[in-house]
Amino acid sequence: MSIAFEMSQNNANDESFANTSNIRILQHNCARSTQIMHACMKFAKNKTDIVILQESWMRDENITISHSSFICIKSNVQNTRVKVLIFVAKNAKKFTCTSRSDIVNSEDMQAISIANNKIQREILLFNIYNEKSQNADDEQSYTIKRELAKVKLNSEQKVIIIEDFNAHHSWWNAKISKSIRTKTLINWVNLHKCNLINTSDIDTYHSYSSQSSSILNLAFASKNMRNHIKNWHIDENADTEFDHEVILFTIVMKKMKLIENLLNASYNLQKVDWKDFDEHLQKTKDKMIVKMHRITSLEAKVIYLTKCIKNTVELFVFKQRICVKSKFWWNNELIEMWKTLSSKKRTWKRCRNDDA
Repeated sequence: MSIAFEMSQNNANDESFANTSNIRILQHNCARSTQIMHACMKFAKNKTDIVILQESWMRDENITISHSSFICIKSNVQNTRVKVLIFVAKNAKKFTCTSRSDIVNSEDMQAISIANNKIQREILLFNIYNEKSQNADDEQSYTIKRELAKVKLNSEQKVIIIEDFNAHHSWWNAKISKSIRTKTLINWVNLHKCNLINTSDIDTYHSYSSQSSSILNLAFASKNMRNHIKNWHIDENADTEFDHEVILFTIVMKKMKLIENLLNASYNLQKVDWKDFDEHLQKTKDKMIVKMHRITSLEAKVIYLTKCIKNTVELFVFKQRICVKSKFWWNNELIEMWKTLSSKKRTWKRCRNDDA
């Protein structure tokens, strides 16, 4: 099944995603609820190009909800209800999305390929719901062992994995001291040289019943996709009235050649250890001066000195993470207020009462 999508002239009405070279991804667990699915799709309209859903609602013959703005892609599995779905916007940018049932065809895992003329090799995207097998005799109980472990890809393949893992590891949650259901997953992502897309230690799940939080919804990307994944975040304004957060990130399809203006670089000067910075300069300045004397060209001296300063800055000064929604007037006071607001929202999501 292959579907080609042509770009609409008015689909980029959100300034956050105005770049026509981007593919906007939304990830959410729907608890097999049509209400949650409809709420998710309503939010996704005109904001995302591909919607990745786990625990989707299905009735007999794998019939699910429909939406006027999206086309549904699902696994071709007989005599069982699939739990993973992918919706692609009808007015999305010009790219081709193909179901890859030749790689995996399961009720708990599906694969699609994404391609256009701006990328050299297609992107293989996996959608996984890591559920325990319904077969009591099945020793390989969870989807990761049953399905993902069987997938072997070549080293050049571009891969993105989006999952509701229900797995716990210190890689993405520093509070975890003992790993749970992660051995097969870690082995697979290491074998295929995948990096974590999530920002570590940000909760993606808030349990109303137990009033606790955790990180269950994860995404990984192969090393050759590292520079193409941008702006992973939880949308605080998207509330589907369920315990799982709505997660967004962007795939940058076209590599832009830009010259960095060092004067405008957004360095986080408040977290610099200036003592170490000064000590490093003092240790290296004699070596720099000697080399400067050996260089005869004035232009070459400027280039060398700029390189030395830049290398020192990169050792001790971290750049601020800039995204499309960054504002120049943002300050520490607003950061603290935002943290308080986010904390209150998470508390409300767990309790969902007026007292919270």
